Amino acid sequence: MVTEEKITDVVLARYRLGTVLVWSGVITWVPFIVLRMVGEKPSLFLFLPFHLIGVLGGARLRAIARKEMRALAPKKNLLRVIGHGLIYTGILVWVPYFYLKLIVQQPVNVMKFLPYHLTGVLSGILFLGLSYLINRKAVLQT
Repeated sequence: MVTEEKITDVVLARYRLGTVLVWSGVITWVPFIVLRMVGEKPSLFLFLPFHLIGVLGGARLRAIARKEMRALAPKKNLLRVIGHGLIYTGILVWVPYFYLKLIVQQPVNVMKFLPYHLTGVLSGILFLGLSYLINRKAVLQT
């Protein structure tokens, strides 16, 4: 028999699986970075599909689970706007890279773009985390 508790457990498991997928998509780059540090030149396209599947798939799973849990959307504030803007900017760094690599077919060093991507995405996550903590503190005080 399906009970409300079992449904909640499944939704919570889906949310946790989404988190694991996001982190596995991020951790995918560890071997790439290590190989680059020792002087190898691994193909970006070998790691990119696993990164995108993990990060995008995990984010979708988490969003679906949040809807199923009827979790309230986080309050929009300046920190969230800045955080999302930084993440989008960090992702958009790859547009000129892929333009030069695929359209112009010019040799491009991925390490000239990766620091900007990481700076945008990680600082955006930091702003989102700060926003979450501030909102949570405000909710707990009321």
